Amino acid sequence: MNCFNIKNILIKVLVLFFTIIIIFFLIFFMENKFYKNYINVAYAFDNDYHYITHISMKSIMISQSKDTFIVFHLLVSNINSSQKHIIDRIKIEHENCKIKYYEMRDKFKNIKISSSIWSTANFYRIILPELLPKEKKLLFLDTDTLIYKDLTELYNYDINGKYFVGMLETKSNRFFNKFNSRFNNFINTGTMLFNLEELRKGKISEKIQKFLKNHYKELRSPVNEAMNYITYLKNGYFSPKFVVISFCNKNEVLSYCNNLKIKINCNQVLRAFKDPYIYHFIGHKKPWKKITNYKEYVCFDPIIRFYEMAKKTHYYYDILKLFKVKIK
Repeated sequence: MNCFNIKNILIKVLVLFFTIIIIFFLIFFMENKFYKNYINVAYAFDNDYHYITHISMKSIMISQSKDTFIVFHLLVSNINSSQKHIIDRIKIEHENCKIKYYEMRDKFKNIKISSSIWSTANFYRIILPELLPKEKKLLFLDTDTLIYKDLTELYNYDINGKYFVGMLETKSNRFFNKFNSRFNNFINTGTMLFNLEELRKGKISEKIQKFLKNHYKELRSPVNEAMNYITYLKNGYFSPKFVVISFCNKNEVLSYCNNLKIKINCNQVLRAFKDPYIYHFIGHKKPWKKITNYKEYVCFDPIIRFYEMAKKTHYYYDILKLFKVKIK
């Protein structure tokens, strides 16, 4: 092989190399460069919740400004290709997002759960700091949430020196007295900001899992209680304007405010109930359980919100059929 041929080969190799580099940077800049905000959002669920997760994700995307890019981190188990196809419809309809799947398989199978209402998917959030070792922060959402406003303000909430920031939650004296009567900032773990750097430094995932293994028989809400017990000294809480949880009427809002250990501005909670930033259907008040008609449900307005959002998806009539809901 003469020098001329070697030179030609080297030129072709260099051209190919720089072409690959250019393509890589074009892809990178198209995804990140033109967005002012870059937000990590995580969900954890199994194959029973793909439609519900799709609705929550859809509510995020139609509420975001075009200069906000959302990265969805989905911690899943037993999700098949057709269910992924339903979820992936989000990124087809909205260019300012992408979806990453994390298959959990048998994670947390060794933890014996005392109540049948909890699936192992509830525990997946605990290991988020290790699953995303390069990320600094993340917003975790339960699948039964609806988002009505751009997430930027919430995502930029101050988490310095905190492990988690979430919505204040009332809790029975049973748990406080059993484990630590000094609790005053028990937070709901279904809508919370994770300070991933701080959690990794404190090896919090390991400590929470150890607590769960030792006390699972004594816990009624295992994830909520274990996470709060381990991290309560360094937890923060959102302004009341950000999250409302399954309130049906004004009386329930007032009851919530009166039963908190920390006093908050109840007028802000009332305004949030009427004009929510995030609405969370906690407990048994689910829009898809035992409802044959909208008006048979005590929380009529929140249910309407859920199905109004479902209507914005590609699967509205499939969802109505699946949940056996009739429209009148």
